[in-house]
Formats: sequence, C-alpha cells, structure tokens
Amino acid sequence: MTAGGPLLVKRPSSLVGGVVLMGVRVLTGAVAILTVVLSWQSYAATIVLGGERIGRGDPQTAGLVLGWGLAVYGLYLALYLGLALLVLRGHNWSRVVAMSFASLSILISFADYSLNGAQITLRTSLVSVTIDILILLALSSASARHYARARGKARTGR
Repeated sequence: MTAGGPLLVKRPSSLVGGVVLMGVRVLTGAVAILTVVLSWQSYAATIVLGGERIGRGDPQTAGLVLGWGLAVYGLYLALYLGLALLVLRGHNWSRVVAMSFASLSILISFADYSLNGAQITLRTSLVSVTIDILILLALSSASARHYARARGKARTGR
C-alpha cells in the first residue's frame, strides 16, 4: 500500500487479452442465441426428448424446451460477462473460476468427440475450443497471476 491509496499496478496485456477473449466468448454465444431465435421453427423441429423427436409431433413442447435452454444459456452468458469484469478488476478467485470454466468447456468438447464421435470443425466447436485455450493461456500467465494477487493484497490491506 502506498500512502495515497491502494497499490497501483499496471494491468498486464495478457489479463486484458483474456478478458477480451471472454467478451468474444459471450458475443459468440449471443450470436448463437440470435441465430436460434431467428430460425426458431427449424431448431424446434430438431428437439429430441426420451429418444424421440418431439419437434414435429408437439411443437409447443419443443418450443418450451428450446426456450428454457436458451434462457439458461443466456443467464450463463450474463454471469460469464460479470465474471470477465471481475477478472479485469483483478479478483484472483474470478480468474481461477474463468480458467475452470474454460477447462470444463474443453473437456466437454473432448468427451463429446471421444464418446459420441462429434467432429471438431469450424461449424461445430472449433472456434469455442480455440477461444477457451487462448483464455487459459492468457489468464494463467505469470503476469496475470501476479497482478491478481497484488490487487488482492491491496484490497485486504496487507
């Protein structure tokens, strides 16, 4: 701590880059939601529950399932954007949570590839896996870690 206030440490470019990538992740998710909303009928027709495609037989239930799925995903994106802002402010716990989310997303894509044979292509999950890897690299850098720890110590007054 300095006499005039909290320790002023310059934000490292790796941390800013990681936050920008988190913002890109939110933006791509918002575009995905918009795409589904604009093509609602075609996406609702693909809903499968209990091994049966319900979109054609019961479009109201399919729309309800699709709507709930999009609402949950939209809430996740809003929380992730808040997490990005906390990372930018230098909260170490939020940096660790963001890296955990990126790791989990990569593991889910890997499991889908391994267990279901889902291909990782530009049309499927290549972009999100790439963004998650870059988020991990940026937020796990030594400069991002030191910045977050220094900000945490400044906040607690140690």
